[in-house]
Amino acid sequence: MASSDITVTPYDGALLTTQLLASQQTIVLGDFGSETSGTLIDDDGLLGSTDDGTALFNGDPVTYIGSGTATPGVDVGGVTVPLGTSVDVVAFEAAGQIYFHYPAGGPNLLSAVAVVVDIDTSPYQVFTPLCFAQGTHILTSFGDRRIETLRRGDMAKDIDGKLHEIKWIGRLDLRIPNRPAYRKWRPVRVAAHAFGRNHPYRDTWLSQQHRVLVKSALNELYFGDNSCLAPVVRLADGDRISIDTSVETITYYHVLCERHAVLRANGMAAESLHPGQVAREGAGRAAFGEFDLAEMKDKGDGPPAAPVLRGFEARLMASQGIR
Repeated sequence: MASSDITVTPYDGALLTTQLLASQQTIVLGDFGSETSGTLIDDDGLLGSTDDGTALFNGDPVTYIGSGTATPGVDVGGVTVPLGTSVDVVAFEAAGQIYFHYPAGGPNLLSAVAVVVDIDTSPYQVFTPLCFAQGTHILTSFGDRRIETLRRGDMAKDIDGKLHEIKWIGRLDLRIPNRPAYRKWRPVRVAAHAFGRNHPYRDTWLSQQHRVLVKSALNELYFGDNSCLAPVVRLADGDRISIDTSVETITYYHVLCERHAVLRANGMAAESLHPGQVAREGAGRAAFGEFDLAEMKDKGDGPPAAPVLRGFEARLMASQGIR
């Protein structure tokens, strides 16, 4: 399971879950407890009312309530009105306690007397997926094949021509709400030839944190290796590589091989899932199906297929115009 340490604010008021979802609600600040932190664990990365995954907060099962916006409530002539910048909020219950989580930081409560919340049952993506968009061609032992046609046991070919057995193919269908917290769901569009001729050979869409191979002589100068993996979103230049804000729905596919590999995706060098990391995080069957996690850890808990750049390092490469 993937996990993340998050900050939450306990809600101690009298509103029931159904009331929180019924309409816009004004909650006085006194109904909130002190901000605290905890560990959120989820096996498919998606919180939702129809979610079939398993989510825990500090070890207790999570009941998802909803997500939406929270706005500072200010007293104007004896009436509390929403005034100021709205922020995204996620509400859930664990161990009988309702929590509010602000993914991008809480509302500015200076001079506020309340928080005005407006939430519905739209799902919330807890962890950004690492995946290819539907339609991407992956190089295999039989040439390029659309990712949605691949199956367990097929052989993917890496950038050095070595074959890797595919252990699992995952699919995630997303409808992207038009709210700031869901910006991380939007794919990055890599234009054809962004990394050189035929790399990729056509426009390609990846999830934002998916890492691609960056090759440059300056890589070795800065980082000791001429080929490094970098999150594609960190290479965005607003032109050849950019977040596609026009996308409203997308289908993502994950590819898990026996070992971490740099594959060819539409001719572009991009990573597979790292099996050792999947195994260490205890992926559940709801997310990863029928494969042997212990086997994955034993065989796949090695180093990444190439050195991995941190965010600021990838931005440095991008600032140099390096692809």
